[in-house]
Amino acid sequence: MFRKFLSKLGIGSANINLVLHHSQVRLGETISGEFFIEGGTVEQDINKIDVELRLTLNQNGQVQTKTVATIPVASAFVIQAGERKVLPFTYELPKTLPVSRHGIRYTFVTRLDIAGGIDHLDEDALQILPPLPLEKIFAAFEKLGFREKATSGSLKPYGQEFELFPTEQFREIVQEVEFFAFLEEEGVRLLLEVDVHAGAFGLQEKELKREIFFSYTELTDVSILADKLREIIQEMIEQPYQYTASSYMTHYSHTPHLHGHRHGMMGAIGGFAAGMFAGMLAEELVGDAIEEALGFDGEAEEGFFDNFFGGEDEEF
Repeated sequence: MFRKFLSKLGIGSANINLVLHHSQVRLGETISGEFFIEGGTVEQDINKIDVELRLTLNQNGQVQTKTVATIPVASAFVIQAGERKVLPFTYELPKTLPVSRHGIRYTFVTRLDIAGGIDHLDEDALQILPPLPLEKIFAAFEKLGFREKATSGSLKPYGQEFELFPTEQFREIVQEVEFFAFLEEEGVRLLLEVDVHAGAFGLQEKELKREIFFSYTELTDVSILADKLREIIQEMIEQPYQYTASSYMTHYSHTPHLHGHRHGMMGAIGGFAAGMFAGMLAEELVGDAIEEALGFDGEAEEGFFDNFFGGEDEEF
């Protein structure tokens, strides 16, 4: 009787431990593992077992944790004293989560819901790596001498923004390169921004912006991809007035083809989390504007691009 009383206080109670097969997994892939459940000193009724995937964002001096998903594992059952159970675990990561970077971390929190007692919790850290196509893009930038900044991967109202700085051929002209990435059915679309050093080319606007697309076939060879990125950046530098926000919108504002291809997007990397942390990102987009920017449908995706390239169409 005394043991039963202690078990209700969590002493000698049943416990659970999630053991992941790998603590690192690529965005969009499936993570797997096993739950090891061990009975305590007395028989206990278990209401359920579930796992929460939690995302902690540490940005601009604020720290918030949100639950990305709650994954049901088991319904009610009875575990005997000293009994051991093993249950399998699999979960496919959404493609629109941000990848792990400084200030972005993930944790699986497993809850053994014990009837009439204190629940047992188990926490396991998880690192989410970029999907392989995006990894190839990072490798191509690295081949050109670009390196990720310490602040790269921060969450913006549009999604996750990656920032790189040049160390070799572009360092005299380019201050930094930033981009958002979209995974589509046929490839990866980037919203690329090249920031040139102040005063370069006599530009009043030092931010050059361009939308580019790479098919999955083009992303197989890092060397070829690096050459294409070099050509793209070089063209933006040599013809800067074609890639300012206002010139982009003027050129494409009445081009149906540009708007048409956006309907096939699966969403920005980090877009899902941007909606969850809207309060922290409210200085850029708030309320319904967040939903439009995340691209849940074709019209919303156009809103995302219009915001990135400088707002509404302008007449000159």
